[in-house]
Amino acid sequence: MNKSTKSFAVKTLRTLALSAAILAAGASGAALFPTARAEAATTSLAQGASGADVSALQTSLKALGYFTYPSVTGYYGTYTMQAVSSFQAAYRLPVTGAADTVTQTAISHAVVKQNLIADTSTYNGVPYVWGGTTPSGFDCSGFVYFMFNKFGVAMPRSTSSELFQTGFAVGRSALQPGDLVFFSDNQDGTVSHVGFYVGGGSFISPTRSAGVKIQSLDNSYWGPRYLGARRVY
Repeated sequence: MNKSTKSFAVKTLRTLALSAAILAAGASGAALFPTARAEAATTSLAQGASGADVSALQTSLKALGYFTYPSVTGYYGTYTMQAVSSFQAAYRLPVTGAADTVTQTAISHAVVKQNLIADTSTYNGVPYVWGGTTPSGFDCSGFVYFMFNKFGVAMPRSTSSELFQTGFAVGRSALQPGDLVFFSDNQDGTVSHVGFYVGGGSFISPTRSAGVKIQSLDNSYWGPRYLGARRVY
C-alpha cells in the first residue's frame, strides 16, 4: 500500500467510524445531532445574550465541533463567541463573533448536512441505476435528490449539470461536509457526475462500477476529472 492509498484509507475509516457512531444512536443518525430549527432565525445573538436561543446555538455548534465548553450554558460568553468566529471562518462568512441571522441559518443548514452525510453510509453498495432515486438503485443526481429530500430539504429532481448551476461556488480549501462536488467523466469540461463531499478529502456517490461508495477526490480517476463544488443549502 503506497502512502497516498494508506492516507485515504485512514480518512475513510474515520468517516465510516463517525457514521457508525451516529447510526448506532438512531436509525437515521438524527439522535446524535440536534435537528435544525425549522423556522428561520429572526434575532441576532451576541456576547452577553442569554436564554433558550443561545442554548440552541451552543448545542448546534457543539454538534459541529466548534463549541468546546464542556456543557451548554445558555450564556453567550467568550467560548460561544470563539465558536461562532471559527464557524464563520470555516464557512467563509464575515468573522464577527456575533451570530447574525445569516450565520444562524448557515449553522442550522450545517447541522442538517452533518446528519445527512452521516446517513449516506446506510446506502453503501446500493447499485447504480440510471435515473434511480430510491434505495433500490440510484444514479448520481438521484442520490443527491433522495438524500436532501429525506432530510427535509425540498429539492426538485435535477441532473448533475443543472445542480452545477445552483447555489454558489466553493473553493477546494473551503469545502465542508454536504457540499456538492462535480466531475467531467469525459474530461471535456462538461458536468456529468456529482457527489456529496464527506470531509477528509473524500466524497460519496453512486458509480456504475461500485454503486454508492466513498472515494478520494484525488484518486487517479476522479482527481483529473474534478470540476468544482457548489454549496446549495
